Amino acid sequence: MMDRRFFYGTFSTAMMLAAAAIFVFVNLLAGEFNFSQDLTAEQIFSLSDQSRDFLAELDDNITITFVAHVGREHEMFLGSIIDGLLEEYDAASPRIRTERRDPLLNPAVIHHFAAESGVPGGIIELNTVVVESGTEIRVILPHEMLERPPGVGINVEREITRAIQHVTQGTAGVIYYVIGSGEPTLPQEFLAFLQGENFTLREINLLTHDVPPDADILFIPMPARDWTEIKAGRIRDFLAAEGNAFFALDHMHEPMPNLAAVLDAYGLALTGRFVHESDPQNVLDLRMLGMPIFILPVPVPHEITQTLLAHDFVNVLPIFPAEMQIQPVRRTTLTIEPLWTTSHNARTYIFDPDTQEMLRAPNEPNSPNAPNEAGAPPFPLAVAVTDRIFADGTAYYTRIIVAANLEFIDPLYAANFGEGNWHFVLNSLRQMLNEPPAVWIPSRVPPGYAPVLIDDAGANLIGIVAMGGVPLVCIAFGMFVWLKRRFG
Repeated sequence: MMDRRFFYGTFSTAMMLAAAAIFVFVNLLAGEFNFSQDLTAEQIFSLSDQSRDFLAELDDNITITFVAHVGREHEMFLGSIIDGLLEEYDAASPRIRTERRDPLLNPAVIHHFAAESGVPGGIIELNTVVVESGTEIRVILPHEMLERPPGVGINVEREITRAIQHVTQGTAGVIYYVIGSGEPTLPQEFLAFLQGENFTLREINLLTHDVPPDADILFIPMPARDWTEIKAGRIRDFLAAEGNAFFALDHMHEPMPNLAAVLDAYGLALTGRFVHESDPQNVLDLRMLGMPIFILPVPVPHEITQTLLAHDFVNVLPIFPAEMQIQPVRRTTLTIEPLWTTSHNARTYIFDPDTQEMLRAPNEPNSPNAPNEAGAPPFPLAVAVTDRIFADGTAYYTRIIVAANLEFIDPLYAANFGEGNWHFVLNSLRQMLNEPPAVWIPSRVPPGYAPVLIDDAGANLIGIVAMGGVPLVCIAFGMFVWLKRRFG
């Protein structure tokens, strides 16, 4: 036993057993605790603080199911992100349980998901996520987890958190989109955005129908012609009965006394003039890129705008929005708060149909004044109106939001400047229903997916280096080798 070979053999065996024991212990420890580290620049495999704060207050049990082939969840990059985030959801709240279902091994479960959710065609695709709570179910298809408008961003966390909010809190509210007087069609992309935030949207022709009793909010766009007295009366009656409305107005091409009467009842008016922003800091001139000029409205601190400011959302309006006047004489029950304004350098113009040109509006004051002073900058571009009436010791509220433009919800703005305008509408709708601002989760860009943008100066530098610098270096190196060999 004192032999050297026996001693070293015993020592080696002990070390091998110790290494095996440590290996087993570490694996057992890793199975009990999550020691993974997300090293991606945008933390695409980690939950944001917004989701964690929301999940920490869950009162309902949630089941999140990932539809994928067992053992092949990571074949596609989207699947690997989903699988990684589900572990984060599982660890974030004891109320959440995650599972993986293979459509080949669990066909009955997959058919149940399709039947309960009403998925078109009854087909549940791979990389689909299903969120359930009690009898509520929400199916998230793979294309819904990709950036909208189409891009390179991934919205897995956003859609799953939205789905959890939907199955636990139900529908945020029922919005009726007013038609019948030449109002434009609501953009499908904007409609999908609001539906993704758990709102139910329906159309209503108030020329022929009363406002339905389940209506929480009327979305009222600028009509092409004036309302009838019946339509205006139905809107007034709805608002007087603690109704809520979002007005997306624009220029009046002809007198609209019935529309004007409804606005006047809430201390507002459309003057018929156009607002022109003169401060270059609030103008976005993209004509060099083949696009028009835009206005950057000045946000006023408010419950509606606070999350927009906190998350650096960009709000953009087209050039020459309509001038909206806050009436200096109005009912004392009204509280009117500007949400967007122009700068103090803005001016108003009128359109001359004879010359087809914009002319400076006459008699415009030159000195800056408060935004509720008629005709003086800064001009309000969006306002929040609250009508508080006391009856029998109880306060009754009517809330309306009025924006001086309709075009700003166009998908063109979301595609080029982000969803800031849509989130302004979303926050307005939630504020009217006394709900907190929506949980906002930004898109994530996977490593290597972001496009590399090179300006003209960078392209010229690369060209000079490639066509001039590299050949010169090769020639210099060749000369050095030749001289070295020639002269030793």
